[in-house]
Amino acid sequence: MTKKITDTLDSILLRKRFGIIIFLFIIWGIFQATFGLGHYPMQWIEALIRLIEKLVNNNLADGVVKSFLIEGILKGVGGVIVFLPNIIILFTLLSLIEETNYMMRVVYIMDRIMNPFGLNGRSFVSLFMGFGCNVPAIMIADKIKNRNTRLITILINPLIPCSSRFTVYVLFIAAFFPKRPGMVLFGVYAFSVIIALITALFMKKYIFRKTHDIHEIQLTDYRLPSFRRMMRTMWFNTTLFLKKISGAVLVSSIIIWFLSYYPRQDKTNDLEHSYISIIGKSIEPVFRPLGFDWKMSTSLLTGIAAKETIVGTLSELYQAKPHSDFDKGSFIKTLQNQKYIDKNKIEHNVFSPLLALSFIVFVSLYTPCVATVSSIKKTTKSNLMSLFVIFYSFFLAWIFSFAVFQIGRLIIN
Repeated sequence: MTKKITDTLDSILLRKRFGIIIFLFIIWGIFQATFGLGHYPMQWIEALIRLIEKLVNNNLADGVVKSFLIEGILKGVGGVIVFLPNIIILFTLLSLIEETNYMMRVVYIMDRIMNPFGLNGRSFVSLFMGFGCNVPAIMIADKIKNRNTRLITILINPLIPCSSRFTVYVLFIAAFFPKRPGMVLFGVYAFSVIIALITALFMKKYIFRKTHDIHEIQLTDYRLPSFRRMMRTMWFNTTLFLKKISGAVLVSSIIIWFLSYYPRQDKTNDLEHSYISIIGKSIEPVFRPLGFDWKMSTSLLTGIAAKETIVGTLSELYQAKPHSDFDKGSFIKTLQNQKYIDKNKIEHNVFSPLLALSFIVFVSLYTPCVATVSSIKKTTKSNLMSLFVIFYSFFLAWIFSFAVFQIGRLIIN
């Protein structure tokens, strides 16, 4: 674009307050489009998976092979892959605003805003990349010259919601906040960013005090987005998501299936007496004050490997029913209709919007995946820093999730 057009746009977009409002509006619009445009292809993939489940059920005899294919593979991996359209849409739209050189303007504005938090414009670039994956975001943060600014950026990066957590958000928001999904998703991201900035401020004040770092930003002219580069970015993120599904998600799905299938009681699969139930119920007391049952607690444990596995684990555990039930609707409907019977033999819904929000808050903040922890250790060259991130993020997640659930119960009751 011409210099004149660039100067005209910059006179609007580089205004401190107005520029931030425009940026937030753009991000909100992206989240709205992610749900709106992704709704139908998501349903198509769900329908295809249910069709495959029917074919497997109708052509295989009951037994370990059928259970492995349906509960282990199709429900575990299939429960995650349905969110592929949302991932594609999200990163296509994010690459669109990067292609225009608009993100340089956002960095320029944020450089001044983030300084009080011990951060700078390059920190913002790292944190923004964290929306995709925290691992490369931390690697970029390693290039920040000032040591304290660099460490703060690295240590708060895991609090930024990555695309792996995005699958959990889409599942629970679609199930329990269907009227305004884009607004709720925007609120979740805003909450995580605010907590990250407050954490950075605390670190600057009490741990890393000298954080001044001059960061020069060169603004180039706006340009029309390149379709080829956008497709390349979309393809990269799509293949990355599929690699996680064929790797961590598949492996964890098989492990969860095995632990939930055995030991068999009188040649029937009794989930309540399975190995996975024993594991889940042993850690349930830690999460019960947050409203989570043993199945949700188990999914958080597997989520340490990769956050996508949370959805796969929930899909396996909550849909571990007779094969004749799998054509009754999507996993979202399964969550909405999940019931339990209390001691007085009264039936209740397992999930509610409040519980869903508590779970989302916990997933947003808690212990990062193994790859992220490994990246922190590599960049900081410190085991202590890695352990610090593991424990402080879990502590934050527990405290905020507890507050959401318990205060919410008081308000509702």
